[in-house]
Amino acid sequence: MNRTLVLVNRAAGGGRAGRFWERLRPQAEQLAPIQVVTPADAEASRRAVLEAVESGCGRVVAVGGDGTAHLAAGVLLGRGAPLTLGIVPAGTGSDLARPLAIPRDPAQALRRALLGPAVAIDAGRCDGERGGFFFVNIASAGVSGMVDETVNAVATRGRTTFLRCTLTALARYRCVNVRVWADGDAWFAGPALLLAVANGTTFGKGMRVAPGAVLDDGLFDVVAVGEVSGLQLARRLPQLYFGKHLGAKPVHFRRAREVRLEPQAPLPLFDVDGETYPSGPVTFRVLPGALRVAGPDLAKPVPPR
Repeated sequence: MNRTLVLVNRAAGGGRAGRFWERLRPQAEQLAPIQVVTPADAEASRRAVLEAVESGCGRVVAVGGDGTAHLAAGVLLGRGAPLTLGIVPAGTGSDLARPLAIPRDPAQALRRALLGPAVAIDAGRCDGERGGFFFVNIASAGVSGMVDETVNAVATRGRTTFLRCTLTALARYRCVNVRVWADGDAWFAGPALLLAVANGTTFGKGMRVAPGAVLDDGLFDVVAVGEVSGLQLARRLPQLYFGKHLGAKPVHFRRAREVRLEPQAPLPLFDVDGETYPSGPVTFRVLPGALRVAGPDLAKPVPPR
């Protein structure tokens, strides 16, 4: 059996990932031959995954939050490496785990990450004047980047952190005029609260921004939300958690393989799988079947979480 790299972000989830791993390590060592790394920062994590690719590892398991999985996936996608990515969710949001139906129980999640069969899912690539990046779950522009910045400023995070930070960002954010093309068609123009280019279904710890998104259909679900009054926001926010917002008047939705965004004024940082990236004019493109993950049979219904 090929060796598996286990990448542990001990700081994820306010230290939850480190505590999970201490309990899980004896089980992991019995299940598969593993090499465990607990890098001090993102750059050291990237080097560890690159070394795993170059040394012939068969699998990389990310123990942490969405940012840990995003980092590992970015390295694998950038190198075109056929390794399988396993995920043990232990972060603040852990939204990618939801459409993959990864068990909430850490021991079950670990078994799937180490031994589960590989399933090919889509990924995304974004390129613009200020660089490029890969993503797996959702890349978004507008108020979501301000939410990320607010969350990142919170030292100790709990179950309500994302909700509280979302409300804070919504109170501060001022909509920016944007133009959006989808598969070459002029699709949306005007003030935007949010533009989400979604491969997965949820962001912000369970907000179902793209409730019908499918990870292996070769398409993004694209959601644009126009300017919304404070009173409307108070009414509509619960709809977002239940995925009931797509029919609301300020919401625009379609599916596309390529999305072009041109902001008419500076935007906050992009929110990308829960991480932040410089914003600006960009093009998002879907990469069909580009990433192998240890997950469920995506042809079967995914149970609700």
